[in-house]
Amino acid sequence: MAGPTVRPGAKRWLLLATGTSGLLAALVMLQVILSHYTLRLDLTPEKRFTLSDHARQVLGSLEQDVEIVAFLRSDDARNADVEDLLGRVRNASPRVRFTLVDVNRNPAVARQYGVDDYGAVIVESGGRRKQFTTPREESLMAAILQVTRPTRRPVYFLTGHGERDADDTDRRRGYSTVRNALAAEFFEVRPLSLLGPAAVPDDAAVVVIAGSRKELAPEEVSKLAQHVERGGALLVLVDPPVPASLAALLARYEIGLPGGVVVDPDNRLFAGDYLTMVVPQLSDRHPVSAALTTPPLFSQATPVTYRGPAATPGSPLRGIDLLHTASTGWRTADPEVLRTGAAEFVEGRDERGPVPVGVSVLLATPPNPDARGARRALPGRLVVFGDSDFAANFFVEYLGNKALVLNAVNWLAGEEEGLGDRPQRKQPGVNQFFVSAQQGRLAFLLGTIVEPLLFLAAGAAIFLRRRWTG
Repeated sequence: MAGPTVRPGAKRWLLLATGTSGLLAALVMLQVILSHYTLRLDLTPEKRFTLSDHARQVLGSLEQDVEIVAFLRSDDARNADVEDLLGRVRNASPRVRFTLVDVNRNPAVARQYGVDDYGAVIVESGGRRKQFTTPREESLMAAILQVTRPTRRPVYFLTGHGERDADDTDRRRGYSTVRNALAAEFFEVRPLSLLGPAAVPDDAAVVVIAGSRKELAPEEVSKLAQHVERGGALLVLVDPPVPASLAALLARYEIGLPGGVVVDPDNRLFAGDYLTMVVPQLSDRHPVSAALTTPPLFSQATPVTYRGPAATPGSPLRGIDLLHTASTGWRTADPEVLRTGAAEFVEGRDERGPVPVGVSVLLATPPNPDARGARRALPGRLVVFGDSDFAANFFVEYLGNKALVLNAVNWLAGEEEGLGDRPQRKQPGVNQFFVSAQQGRLAFLLGTIVEPLLFLAAGAAIFLRRRWTG
């Protein structure tokens, strides 16, 4: 007995329904998987929907719960961005929870928190609270650090020798942007004068010497050395020519300053200053440089090198070169380079690259716990960069400059959770990109010579083919 037959039209509809149901089921399961594992694909050029390395490091090291309350209104265009940011933060750490409050619908909650502004965000942890009104990753991480770190760590900037001023807002010389960035990461910037009887304060997390132009007095050098040997931290940014007293202080820790200026025509900015260059070689053996994904930009740099424990057998010092120029760079001893802004390599006088321009040194012997001022169980630490311009207001937001100086301070202060790349501050609708001289020449060659020749060759081939085929 024959079974029932299915009409061809009904069979097609059945196959369509089955295929559609299978596709919907697959999409639902894919959404469930993506929601469970929080997988994201960020195709924006500036990665605006991805947390920075610094944010992930901070969130991954949280040891206490953090509660975030965002006060919005239903018709605010910023709501989607705020909710997306808070969702990314929550997914990065199980210790973070957030709540969205519509101020118009829940005015009692707003009054409870003392909030009367749309867009206000409250961050709480361990009985501490921080409120701000700019819901960006940078400000949110600053608030989380302020409520989870026990106290502000003082960072002292040495004064009295023509150093960079952390309160100066001048574009070329000032360091006010660095001061603000340090304050956002819960450091407190203070000036430091070592002239007179005062020593380096016991609470100093880091002492910064940024671009000294004059000689340090012998008692100042002695106090700085005592600070390091008691387990203190020192960040030194030098410019050519380096004062002899500062060079002598660094020589105690096998840090060499051979002098001269670093030149790299291929990695300088295209059509930019001859002595402003990208430093592309970042050591992956040190946390300060390994945490960078973007190279820094130095200007009028001088070489800095670690001469190594082999120079003094049995030395407790352990050091490493953090940053190198490309092999196309070199060190020139020509004193006219800074004045003319141009150089030619001279065999026998100049030294070929890669040239080291950043050094880290660790005093392997721990500080004596009975010594005056031994505040922590960390050994003495030094980081030296052969440029102070890279952290000035004009340069600090370019490429990896801000991340480099903040990573150095955090590592010196023993705050390893603060390492990582930071999001660059950009103007809305403006994307910055940097082209080296080598890349500029290649773009000129391809766009001005190679591309027209390819079109000319294609046109000639078409013309000849038509002539030969009649």
